Amino acid sequence: MRRFLSPQYDRLSLTASAAVLALALVATPAVAQTADQTPAPADTQDDQPAASEGTIVVTGSRIARPEFDTVQPTQVVGAAQIESRGYTNVGQALREIPSFGPPGNSAVGAQSSFGPAQTFVDFFGLGTQRTLVLVNGRRFVSSNTASIFGPVSPGSQVDLNNIPTTLVQRIETVAIGGAPIYGSDAIAGTVNIILKKDYEGLEIGGQYGISQEGDAPEARINVLAGKNFAGGRGNIVIAAEYNKTTGFTSADRAITAAGNFFGTPPASLGSPYQRLLYPSQRYTAFTSGGVPFSDDDYLASRSGIRDGNGQLLQFGPNGRLVPLNLGTVMRQGYISSGGNGFDLPAQSNLLTSSERYLVNAQVNYELTDHIRAFGEAWYSHNKGVNLIDQPNYNTALFDAAGTPDGNLLLSINNPFLNPADRATIAANLPAGATQFYVGRALSDLTTGRAEANVETYRFVGGFAGDFSLGSRQFQWEVSANYGRSQTVGKNYEIVNDNFFNALDAVQDVNGNIVCRPGYTNSPAQTISNTCAPLNIFGVGQASQAAKDYIFAIARPVSTNDQLVFNANVTGPVFSLFGNDVSVSLGYEHRRESTKFDPGSYYYGHDNGDGTRTQYGRIIPIDPISGSFNTNEVFGELRVPLVTPENGLSWLKTVEFDGAARWVHNSLSGGDLTWTAGGRIGFVRDITFRGNFTRSIRSPAITEAFNPTSRAFDVGSDPCDTRYVGSGPNPSVRKANCTAAGIDTTNFTSNYSDFTVPVTVSGNPGLSNEKANSWTVGAVIQPSFARSFTLAVDWVDIKLTDAITSLGGDDILNACYDSPSYPNSFCGLVDRDSTGQITMIREGYYNAASYKTSGLTVTAAYRLPLERVGVNNAGVLGLSVNYFYRDKLEQRVGTGDVNHLAGEIGYPHHSGTANFTYESKDFNALVQAQYFGKGKYDVDEAPNARNIMGVGDWWLFNATVGTRVNDQFSLKLIVDNVFNVKPPYPAPAGGGTVTYYSGILGRYARIAASVKF
Repeated sequence: MRRFLSPQYDRLSLTASAAVLALALVATPAVAQTADQTPAPADTQDDQPAASEGTIVVTGSRIARPEFDTVQPTQVVGAAQIESRGYTNVGQALREIPSFGPPGNSAVGAQSSFGPAQTFVDFFGLGTQRTLVLVNGRRFVSSNTASIFGPVSPGSQVDLNNIPTTLVQRIETVAIGGAPIYGSDAIAGTVNIILKKDYEGLEIGGQYGISQEGDAPEARINVLAGKNFAGGRGNIVIAAEYNKTTGFTSADRAITAAGNFFGTPPASLGSPYQRLLYPSQRYTAFTSGGVPFSDDDYLASRSGIRDGNGQLLQFGPNGRLVPLNLGTVMRQGYISSGGNGFDLPAQSNLLTSSERYLVNAQVNYELTDHIRAFGEAWYSHNKGVNLIDQPNYNTALFDAAGTPDGNLLLSINNPFLNPADRATIAANLPAGATQFYVGRALSDLTTGRAEANVETYRFVGGFAGDFSLGSRQFQWEVSANYGRSQTVGKNYEIVNDNFFNALDAVQDVNGNIVCRPGYTNSPAQTISNTCAPLNIFGVGQASQAAKDYIFAIARPVSTNDQLVFNANVTGPVFSLFGNDVSVSLGYEHRRESTKFDPGSYYYGHDNGDGTRTQYGRIIPIDPISGSFNTNEVFGELRVPLVTPENGLSWLKTVEFDGAARWVHNSLSGGDLTWTAGGRIGFVRDITFRGNFTRSIRSPAITEAFNPTSRAFDVGSDPCDTRYVGSGPNPSVRKANCTAAGIDTTNFTSNYSDFTVPVTVSGNPGLSNEKANSWTVGAVIQPSFARSFTLAVDWVDIKLTDAITSLGGDDILNACYDSPSYPNSFCGLVDRDSTGQITMIREGYYNAASYKTSGLTVTAAYRLPLERVGVNNAGVLGLSVNYFYRDKLEQRVGTGDVNHLAGEIGYPHHSGTANFTYESKDFNALVQAQYFGKGKYDVDEAPNARNIMGVGDWWLFNATVGTRVNDQFSLKLIVDNVFNVKPPYPAPAGGGTVTYYSGILGRYARIAASVKF
């Protein structure tokens, strides 16, 4: 959906078994366990007591088990990988797992002004709101802004900036099966970040990086300290981290500064393609200095001001008229390739500046031999700055002259206008005219710079222990978890009334340039209340006094609170065929609340009659406040029918696993999520596994409580003569439009040419999203190849009743493309007697569906060189992680299916391989990443573009490190070793995030650490 912030405030388009997989991504063998090793006691999650030797609690289960014995495909990034790659953000690690799609938001690319630099991940491309992120098996408070203008879709997404990588022991990801164990949101899967604990010592580290171009510097300082106390019964661990990154824009890289774009060629060219690739995209309806017109127009070729030789003119940087070169004009007439019009591609952020402070403390204390107390305290402060974005525009493309978004209407006697230029302009005007028009991009005033500060507090406390019933031992835990995250924005926004006051400049009796007397200040609080005249001609000609008068500082505030109580007990209840049958039972209560205050500027002026008027170019934004609570009971069962200990020659493993969770949500009512699966192995070398899971996602607060907000939309009216022949069934569409009384042969819809009013409302009647998902696969550990593991799994997810914000096109298509016309969607559209749309009631509905499927393959091998006769020579390791994306589809209502598999960001084939070497004094990593070829849009017509996509792409990263002594180590990390560029012609048409390393170029980091 294309949603406009005001009738003309359109953003212009540039184109109009856990350890199986622990081995897979661990960079150094130091932390990887293999089949020929005796496993060391592992850290447990959820602060539960350690299970038996060689077992841990893996994500997707609360029952401790050997690491390989999982029924769902699981992948793990270990501490060694994190250290070796120099990640400063957990999201960076997850982006190297092929099954994760492009992040919904990160520090890369354009950013929302309500949350720049926040990082949210997207498992399988199903949306960030459908990936559940946990820390130590517990929920973490969301930092997502609760507004329809937030950085990502509404939901409880966790900002990974809040997690200090220094403290991470491992990151586990499990496909689909986490919902019965952890509740709502785990439709695509679960990410569980497990922290180091029981650490003793002091480690101080530092890291600095810079690109080959000498920009985008990055610095990190980290401290990890731990101490045992009370005779070893207690332990406290404190981690602190500071990160600072300086961003850069598209103007800082030749590949993006080139401004390549797909433009609509002029009709005279007779091209068989709808769009062709061109360089140097430029706009001539407006420029940074301003394009003067003799009429209220956007085509300079038709109404532009010319000199005596017929040369079109614009205002140059110094405010004087200079030639306007149209370059090669596209069919629209105001978009060009080349020339010196407005450089839209330069108004793009490539990397956001950010600065983060993070502190975490963990404490564990054994009160008795069977009861332990634990606690966590978190604080993080994240500042993100989006450096540049599209500015405000004044152009006839958006509205009539003199309105906030239309052409500027200026007096020919404006005192800032040079006399010679005044004469030139006057010569182009009709006789007696005293005003002229200017199309201008306010890029020297409203730069798009956006700043947000996010503060997060989180506290965890509880008790854990064990007890015996007869000969059986059980573990239990009770915990409370409270988190609060607040995002405060700081954005400079233009105030319309003051802008026009300052624009209306005259000379006083003393010859001073002043604001025309009689003006009235806006009720909005600007930086200064004293009117100062604004010189709008040229670039950067405005005085500071004028800028202070026309700008307000908008300060939106979003606050999220989360409170979770959890109690569970786990243990073996009886034996079956000599094997322990284990259960886990528990209860959880969760309360989530959100409050979004847009601040006085974004709220707008209250007219006293129930309506509000915007102060600037952005429509009034509504506050949001809401909460929900859940009461949840859950249980899990593991039944090992046959194990190797049974001694059967023809059957080694048969196991059943099941889990269920009843969730009662105060908004969406009760629902059951469950999973059932198992493993079977006829020989020790291969075990088959599979499971079926029913998952849910409950409505987010924004989706349920967003007040009815006014907006504007534009799109394709299916009853318009230009579109009535399209759709999944054109004959049905035409018949329905005719039944609505519309003459489809001659009808031209305003909705398809201009913006029309819409409302966007929350929906308290939303029900839970539901997904039916299954996996089937095998884990191969051949006895003839010690330390080799291969895991192959097919994943299939079908999501129905998905909550989506229906835009105008979605609603119209659902109405007129349905065989059951009229339906409920038709009632959301109002038309007048001529068929023109007068209102569309947009909002959130359970009206979408998603399908995705693919094959995950993970292979890992490690070779201690002493095994081949080379003693004390270290260990070689190789891991390969491959993902084949077979299907990724989205559909809204009865509209066309949107196929994404095979597009840029979602290739059919992708993979990551790590080759490592580790010895006492030296370690090295070579990483290769593969991105399969991708189309821009797999559903577009064959003649849509002359280049339909890009080829495949390889990226290589490397790390070399040395241990100077037992305390001191050094590391050199190089990303994009060969300085490869994105596949041609990316990033034209898309792919900035996917191919960011190619745009950034070779990047080097040096890291050092000292341990005491």
